[in-house]
Amino acid sequence: MQRVLRIHKIALPATVALVLLCASLVGCPPTTTGSNGDPPDAADCPNLGTTPTKASEWVSFVNWDQATRVEMSAHEVNENSMHFMPDHLEFVAGQPYILVMKSAAGNQEKHYFHAPEFYQAIATRKAQTAHAEYKAPYFDDFELKVKGELELYFVPVLEGEYPLWCTIPGHRDKGMEGELHIVCGTGLSLDLEVDPDFKTALASDERRSGSNLVWESAQDVTVSMDEISFDAGSEALAFDPADLAFDAGTAYRLTIQNPAANASKHYYTAAEFYQTVVTRKAEDSKAEIKVPYFKAIEVLIGGSTELFIVPTVAGSYGVICTITDHEQFGMTGTITVE
Repeated sequence: MQRVLRIHKIALPATVALVLLCASLVGCPPTTTGSNGDPPDAADCPNLGTTPTKASEWVSFVNWDQATRVEMSAHEVNENSMHFMPDHLEFVAGQPYILVMKSAAGNQEKHYFHAPEFYQAIATRKAQTAHAEYKAPYFDDFELKVKGELELYFVPVLEGEYPLWCTIPGHRDKGMEGELHIVCGTGLSLDLEVDPDFKTALASDERRSGSNLVWESAQDVTVSMDEISFDAGSEALAFDPADLAFDAGTAYRLTIQNPAANASKHYYTAAEFYQTVVTRKAEDSKAEIKVPYFKAIEVLIGGSTELFIVPTVAGSYGVICTITDHEQFGMTGTITVE
């Protein structure tokens, strides 16, 4: 039988916020719950005061220095048994969390953490691997590679019980399913702030599937984030190449690299362009990240990520690094779609 780990962070009125985390699945201390040991009721829930509505406001509303860190791993017990451990997590609405998704040591296969309803019930700050930080209005899916790890920074908002499972054929039948539960969210609302210019049809476009024929002729393009000079007073930065030319309707594998010799992480932000492409996924050595569209991608020092995209709208789109002064020092470019 699968063990269930319930983790709560409750900010009780007139008391200090109580955080109880369990380092392992054996010998866990009691977790913070309602007065009867059940999930918290209204009397146990934090008093948030005036609450935000927009996702970006929720992300700014909380104190990330007090975020609760929670781990969930995909485990291959044997050829007939696979599980998430723990297979049930509970989160308190309005509190900041970092959910660490892992592929357990000894795993031989990739695994999805598929919970699309949950991902649209939370205000997401970012998803982060050892290579990059990914920002989007919401996330569709995460696939952890063998030895992969990903951190999801979020604020749960909409109360409910949300199913979680691995979508790789046969894995759910072998037990890889669970539940993510948001409590204390009664009366809260969430605007994911999907840009009104984003064509929602792109999120269900058949070219998002890796089996679509368009990917058989995908073209490779690589951009390097170069620090030509990065000493005080003489900074010179560049994307190499700065200008890219794409054909509408053609599939591309766009690799973005931040060399290990660099001194800083860098953004590759092309918000208007990202909203006009079919986005299959972003992929690095730790995970695959699936979104309706990206808002920004920040590549860490020594990191590299691949974007699988199909441009659809002709035009000229700007690209910049949004870190303070990096645009001024030359880290800009243009994407042209014909």
